[in-house]
Amino acid sequence: MKKTLFNKATADNVIERVNKLQPGNKPRWGTMTATEMLLHSNLCNEEIFQPIMPVRKTRFKQYLLRMIALYMAPNFKKGIKGDPGKETVGKIAAEGFEQQKLKFIELIRRFPEQEGDLTLPHIAFGNISKEQWGIAAYKHMNHHLRQFGV
Repeated sequence: MKKTLFNKATADNVIERVNKLQPGNKPRWGTMTATEMLLHSNLCNEEIFQPIMPVRKTRFKQYLLRMIALYMAPNFKKGIKGDPGKETVGKIAAEGFEQQKLKFIELIRRFPEQEGDLTLPHIAFGNISKEQWGIAAYKHMNHHLRQFGV
């Protein structure tokens, strides 16, 4: 079974890992600081919990990408380009680290408590189920935590 943030033990593990993150941790790849990574993660996770969104037609390319990224690839690739709207480089000072870390933990704790479906279409994968959101969110958080060595 794939790891998902809707599983409490998995969410707790992600929280344990982020608690090891320090503002001075240097990225193993990319240009984000630890604070910028937390802000980026928070923007992405906040969006997941938005109210019901209109369902859009999933393109075949999105379906293929979803299958590969969520079920075949063990991790997201280093340096992969994401949603330009979630770009955070240069948008937050290092002093915001603790606030962003607390918000990150708060958002991760929401996953196992989430009841009902999530209907936000994913920018790259199209319409995905709640289960698929949990897998994608875990892989995304794992990607960035590995980026900073935690």
